[in-house]
Amino acid sequence: MALRFINITELHDKTSEVVRRLDQEDVVVTHRGKPKALLRAISEEDLEDYALAHHPEFQRALELAYQDVQADRVSPLEELIARTREELGLAG
Repeated sequence: MALRFINITELHDKTSEVVRRLDQEDVVVTHRGKPKALLRAISEEDLEDYALAHHPEFQRALELAYQDVQADRVSPLEELIARTREELGLAG
């Protein structure tokens, strides 16, 4: 995919055109010659993933899960399924 650089004034003057072209190119918006933002096309699914991944509660849950892995406080899925089946009195 192509990468285009535009300054804030150009973005202001050509916003609709820039947005329409996002399927063909990513756009780096610059301010005083320095990159300030990246514009790129995004699907609804990607937006949901982005919102979830950047949610503070999700970040905390990931950190706690990572700490559990580091402290060896996790069990293989197969073991959890077997234990649950046993607790429910289900045949394996």
